[in-house]
Amino acid sequence: MTAADVLGHWTSDCGSTLTVEPDRTFTVPNFPVDFELDSGDPKRLASGHGTRYLYPGVKGSIPQTLDLEIGNEFYDLDYVRKGDSIALSTVLGAPNNNQWCVFTRRSRTP
Repeated sequence: MTAADVLGHWTSDCGSTLTVEPDRTFTVPNFPVDFELDSGDPKRLASGHGTRYLYPGVKGSIPQTLDLEIGNEFYDLDYVRKGDSIALSTVLGAPNNNQWCVFTRRSRTP
């Protein structure tokens, strides 16, 4: 993945949006960090404008991620395939809880 691959406006399946700009910044309202055990609804939401980083990953072990810095916290989004395009997903709470928020966008035309 390259920086150009993540630019644009993303919409999530958990009520948040993410706008990634060419100047290495992003804006996100209500980024989900955790979830309610009873309902599965997102909770502990982070909002802000900050710097984004592309973590290159380690081949065969740690995947490449898009990292968002909101205040003093970092949140990572994994790249996943959704049909013919990519999506960005983040785990809510502990990974073994299997709760995810997935961000998608309209396909870009070449």
